[in-house]
Amino acid sequence: GLLKDTCSDTWVKVLSSLDCKYSFEPQAVPCNITWKRNMPNIPSALDGPMVKTEVEKEVLVLVEPENFLKCLFSLTQCLARLEGSSTKTYSLAVVGLDAYRQYVPGKRMLCVSPLSLLQALVVLQLWDNIEVLFLDTWQEFGQPVSALTKAMAKCLYKRQLASQELPFCTAVAWASGVRVEKDSTGLWQVWKRQFQLFNRVSRATAAPIAEAYPSPSLLLQAYEECSTEDEKRLLLSHLPVKSDISGKDHCVGPDLPCRIYLFIVSTNPDLVLDLST
Repeated sequence: GLLKDTCSDTWVKVLSSLDCKYSFEPQAVPCNITWKRNMPNIPSALDGPMVKTEVEKEVLVLVEPENFLKCLFSLTQCLARLEGSSTKTYSLAVVGLDAYRQYVPGKRMLCVSPLSLLQALVVLQLWDNIEVLFLDTWQEFGQPVSALTKAMAKCLYKRQLASQELPFCTAVAWASGVRVEKDSTGLWQVWKRQFQLFNRVSRATAAPIAEAYPSPSLLLQAYEECSTEDEKRLLLSHLPVKSDISGKDHCVGPDLPCRIYLFIVSTNPDLVLDLST
């Protein structure tokens, strides 16, 4: 079915340009593209195969515009035709639907309104997580084929990378990253850790600075309100620091505030902030 159209050679050239093998085989769902991956296999016998083939769950189905419009009136039956939809992730590609979106007097053809089309897309997405791609020409069909092929080629590598453990550092609290939520929770921790990146700055020293000025904009505003350069350099020096070791409080001092001020306002990328290193 995929090779019947005279313009199909366009996306076949896309397959040839990818670093992968491809073949044309009869499928239970017509006009669809599936992906397979060769994986290492532990044979149960000495003469067993060392490589096994696994079928990816992603399926790209090419749907004719008229067939797609017919399915809009019987979505339940059309979804039932997608065999094994509970274990597969389907995407539908419809080429040339624009010609069916407007009624032409005297011409017998199926037409669809924008509202009906939008409602159908919502049902497909919510019911079975089916994405629909509307393409104008066959030349565009090669783009989703290429994108899905490259994405699946990288997917296994990303899964393996995510599963790798680093036991020498993940158990330490300071080695883990800070998670920033959508409601901005965690931004203050990121801002505090920015100060800890300075040489010889502990969490106890960084905390009062981040508490006094919880964001970069507030610190910049405080600098602007200072009248002299020396006042700006020593703005943070009086902040009290609670010592976890001695139990005695002390001030931040003049060294770190000066480095922070130069770091924020300087436009020289080669400026040395800590001359003692």
